[in-house]
Amino acid sequence: MVAECSTRHRSERSASEQVRQQVVDYVRHEICRYGIHRLTMDGIARGMRVSKRTLYQLFPQKTSLIRLSLDEIAREARQSVAVEPPPSAEKAMQRLFELLDAYVSLLHTYGSVLLTDMAPDADYEPFIESEKDFWYRHIVEALEQCHAYGWLLKEPTPQVIADNLFHTIFEQCRQGVDFGEQQLMCRVVLRGFFRREKIGYIDELLAVDTERGIA
Repeated sequence: MVAECSTRHRSERSASEQVRQQVVDYVRHEICRYGIHRLTMDGIARGMRVSKRTLYQLFPQKTSLIRLSLDEIAREARQSVAVEPPPSAEKAMQRLFELLDAYVSLLHTYGSVLLTDMAPDADYEPFIESEKDFWYRHIVEALEQCHAYGWLLKEPTPQVIADNLFHTIFEQCRQGVDFGEQQLMCRVVLRGFFRREKIGYIDELLAVDTERGIA
């Protein structure tokens, strides 16, 4: 009897966790299309075809549900790139462009509507800043590694390069600039900060990425 109860409880818990993940997946999709403000708990319940009672049992607050959905998107983006120090100048340069591409891709996954909704919202602005800090820190680190290998021009500093890039990237994403157009712009701008004799390596890398369908 005890064993049967234990098995039933595990089964119920597993079913609840499955529904919970399905709700998170649904919300991820919806907020990236429509933003935060148009999404309501009633709308989520209707879209998922679950009762509002069930939804509120799983997620007592809309804010916590959206934060969890945002965290999942951000975690997947972070896991898509290596953050350990590269062993060579070529790898440092490659890592720099991979990090930049991943950050641009993340912002475009969120989309212009969601970014516009989150920026002035006290509930979500800290999340944006936290993600920005993560990517900014690693991109500056990659720029500094390229600088240490003698691949970058002496001026401007890695911090100034990153500051300008991040401001432009975020604002363009909010304005709805096409992903391919923005990725190309970022690559061209970043390419211009490398020494002339090193640009050939960059063009070779980007050409390989294009052939693989990465660009």
